[in-house]
Amino acid sequence: MSQQNDITGAKRIDEAEASLSAEDVKTYLRQHPELLANDPDLISALVPPSQSTGRNVLDMQHFMIGRLQNQVRMLRDIQSDLLEATSLNSIAREQVHAATLRLLDARSFEHLIEYVTAPDGLARVLGIRASAVCIETANGVSGIGIRGVRVLEPGGVDRILGFGERCRLASHVRGSRGLYGNLAEDVHSEALVRLDFSPASPPGLLALGGFDPEQFHPDQAVDLLEFLANVVVRGVRQWLDLPPA
Repeated sequence: MSQQNDITGAKRIDEAEASLSAEDVKTYLRQHPELLANDPDLISALVPPSQSTGRNVLDMQHFMIGRLQNQVRMLRDIQSDLLEATSLNSIAREQVHAATLRLLDARSFEHLIEYVTAPDGLARVLGIRASAVCIETANGVSGIGIRGVRVLEPGGVDRILGFGERCRLASHVRGSRGLYGNLAEDVHSEALVRLDFSPASPPGLLALGGFDPEQFHPDQAVDLLEFLANVVVRGVRQWLDLPPA
């Protein structure tokens, strides 16, 4: 019974092949040019013709070799991008680790803030132009705060970051003098991270301004930035004896 079915099936296939001419196949491929592009297994199953196939015959061997060369180039580009990204991530991680150790070595609240805000402190370790710590104040007046902390108006953190947002990275920006002071003209990209010190205190902001317009951009991962911000928060909380958020 099974053998009879196999014979019948083979007979039907032979009849279908006999009724399907080469012109039919070529006509179908012309009507569906995406078929080969979307079916790499079919391409690999084709038998490439010799290099000399006639004046009007498509040299599939040349086409397939060109396709493989393009794939190799694409894979090399991907590999190069991955290696570059890995290298940059490694450098960023080392910079953040070095900055963390310096923050932990702070001898006082003033020393902590001085390290975060001074051009030769945190900014130099991270390879950026400027860094600042900001905190909202109840009197509604923004500007330079006490001990180097910049002051924002009530709701200023949400205004800058977006309501409820924790982090914002931006490229090709014009630095704000309210955040970076006289270094603002040198800031062309920035990373902004919310600082939640304590339920008893208003929110703050860690602002990092980069030289390069692409030093910070929205596609970057933010885990290292959030870690650094958490270290700053814990340092402030420790020196000001604030309860945890």
